[in-house]
Formats: sequence, structure tokens, C-alpha cells
Amino acid sequence: MADHDLEAFEHMGYAQAMLAGAAAGISEHLFMFPVDTVKTRLQVIGVPGMPIYRGVLHAFNSIVRREGIAHLYKGLPAILLGAVPSHAAYFATYEFVKDHIGGRAPGHHPLINGFAGACAVMAHDAIVTPLDVVKQRMQVYKSQHNTIVSCVRSIVRQEGAGVLFASYPVTVAMNVPFMAVHFATYESVKLHLTDHMHCPSITSHLMAGAAAGALGGFVSTPFDVVKTRIQVNGDTSGLRHVLATIAEREGYRALFQGAIARCMYFTPSAAICWTTYEAFKAWLA
Repeated sequence: MADHDLEAFEHMGYAQAMLAGAAAGISEHLFMFPVDTVKTRLQVIGVPGMPIYRGVLHAFNSIVRREGIAHLYKGLPAILLGAVPSHAAYFATYEFVKDHIGGRAPGHHPLINGFAGACAVMAHDAIVTPLDVVKQRMQVYKSQHNTIVSCVRSIVRQEGAGVLFASYPVTVAMNVPFMAVHFATYESVKLHLTDHMHCPSITSHLMAGAAAGALGGFVSTPFDVVKTRIQVNGDTSGLRHVLATIAEREGYRALFQGAIARCMYFTPSAAICWTTYEAFKAWLA
């Protein structure tokens, strides 16, 4: 990719941003889905009927040995189906908000970038939440769902359609601070690498994306644990109740189950996502 940064493409249309975002979302999920499956398994430890894993490697090896390597990808079609429109909306919203609140003005604007990221994730989550529920129902141990259609039918018939959106408030509560930190970190690290260390563009995108993914992923883990429990169990009692129940029954450490796997997922996935996004923006501009 040519040695340009984001601002070189600031006049690119939102349609191109949507195409670049869709490509970034597909790339991210294709490469990192097995880690996401491991993370989901670790976060439902403590739920009746779910196996106990000692850590990331033990979970990975157990899934492959007992269920086969294909199970690491169970649920992938559901999230890919949501990745195209959700990531398109995500990046188009980010660019739109930045354009309209001064994000293109000279200088560094971490608060603007963070606010734009928070707006972007609300658009993203409105689209992807139902499919994320389907994905996680297919990922868990001894899942009876083999297709998206059968999973959706089962959920709607047995629990009601509202369950598909029950975790949206929790998802937004998790992802707004996560993405505010994520976008602000990405833009800050990228600016430092390009302007002060004179790193090539692709290097700055990779490193800034990795830093943003790792930091944002770790600090938002407790909300992700709650979201996973709600989506897997069909619990509609709300964020505070589920959070308090986990802390009371399993201890506060349970709220960080899967934190290492989450960082292992978001560090490379954010690097892949941002680099793909910027590369497609350069190509489409």
C-alpha cells in the first residue's frame, strides 16, 4: 500500500468507506473466528452443563480433540452474514461523524475520534446483535444448532424473538467505552508512529490497530462476559442483575474469564481490520 495515512482519503465518499469496512469485517472474522469460539467457551464456564477449561490452550485442544477442528468454526456463517452490513455501517458512521464534528481539522482530536467511535458502534451493534446471538448459540458445547435458520427458528419458537435483541443494551454498554478507547488509541498511536517515528503506513496501521484492540478488549471484558451469558442462556433480566449474579455466585474473577483469549482475539483482529480498511480505502480512492 502507498505511504499515505487516513487523512489522505478524507474526501472519499461514504460508499467507499462502507465497501472498505465490509472487506475489513470479513477479513477480521475469517482469520480470528477460532479464537472467538475459545473465548465464548471460557466465558460460559460456570453455566450448568458447560465443560471446565484451564485456559486458552486447554480449551482449544479440548475442542479439537473432542469435537473436531470444524467446531472451531461453527457459527462463522452467522457472523459473516452480519459482518458485511454491520462493518459497512460502522466505518461509514465513523467517517460521517468525524466529518461533521471537526474531526478533519488540523491537529489531534482524541475526544472527537472517541465520540465518533462510540456512535459507530451503536450502528454496528443494532445490525449484528441478533446474528451474534445465533453465532454464540452455535459455538457452545453440544450445540444442537447446525444452521442459521434452524437456530433462529428454535430461539423464536421456544423463547420469543425478543431474545435475539435482549443483549443489545449490554452490548452497547460494553462497546461504547470499548470503541471510544479503541478509536482514540488507534488514531493517537497511528499519529505518533507516522509523524514522530516516520513509520511506513502499513506498519503504523498494524501497530496502532493492535494496541487499540488489546487495550479496548481487556478493559471491556466484564461486559463481554455478561453479554455472552445473556446470549447463551436467553437471560433477559438485564445487565445489573446478571453482573451481580456472576459476582455473587462465582466471584469477581469470573468477570474476567476469557480476558486473555479476548486480547488474543482483538490484538490481531484489530490490526487486520484497520490495515484492510485503510488498504481498501487507498485502493478505492
